[in-house]
Amino acid sequence: MLDINHTEHKLWLVFVISVSIFVMEIVGGILSNSLALISDSLHVMLDFFAIGISLIAFRIAKKPHSTKLSFGFHRVEIVAALVNGITLILVSCFIFYESYKRFLEPQDIQINMLIGFAAVGFAANLAMMLILKKESHSNLNIKGSYTHVIGDTLSSIGVIVGGIIMSFTNYPIIDPIISVGIGILIIRSGIILCKECIHVFMEGTPKEIKSESVLEEIEKLNEVSDVHDLHIWTLTSNVFAMSAHVKIKQEYVQQTNNLLRKINEVLKEKFGINHCTIQIEHDLINPDKH
Repeated sequence: MLDINHTEHKLWLVFVISVSIFVMEIVGGILSNSLALISDSLHVMLDFFAIGISLIAFRIAKKPHSTKLSFGFHRVEIVAALVNGITLILVSCFIFYESYKRFLEPQDIQINMLIGFAAVGFAANLAMMLILKKESHSNLNIKGSYTHVIGDTLSSIGVIVGGIIMSFTNYPIIDPIISVGIGILIIRSGIILCKECIHVFMEGTPKEIKSESVLEEIEKLNEVSDVHDLHIWTLTSNVFAMSAHVKIKQEYVQQTNNLLRKINEVLKEKFGINHCTIQIEHDLINPDKH
């Protein structure tokens, strides 16, 4: 079982490391005059935003619900993620604009300084990967942060390789080319993140769950004759809710509580749905009919 407190401590450690990398690389990018290193630092911003969102999710899970907010503050995480996604798109546009200017007017790069800062960033990314690797297999939130760190590690490799190529060829135009590549990674992540957030706000069916599969599992139960008005949506990362009308066979009318228990167990075990609202229906027998 996942130790929430232990995992949260690891996330805080990774958050501090990623913020440190961001500051170091953006300073290094300015000192070395490397747009690629500055772009990589902005890519790191994606990491600590994602990790920060994960930390928010853990904190939110501990907050009590209220009469005004019956589901608590779960959607705060999605709002933060949407802001993150929009920021990433804006950042990538800035990178593309600066890259265009450097294509027109290539600038001198302090290559040794560039490689040195990028190498430190690469080592720090490897450390973060090791810290998160174990928990990434058992928690979707951690898996998301882990994936972001992998992407930034690859980005750091690109900056280092670009610096090495420039040291042999003395072609400063390689720097904006690498920057464009990093910008493409960032804008792709930003667009995907925004789409996922909008899907949640539109109360779309979670991509992890197929409505048809949920319908089939409920209809497999002996007591059930029909299921309709099925709705499944996401409250926040890895927290799902569902509502449905379930018609039961007449001979099982007295076993409603037992049926509800079965439905809740099936939905929790097979689909991870913990918040269920089931309306029971059945055909009444008219005693005047023979």
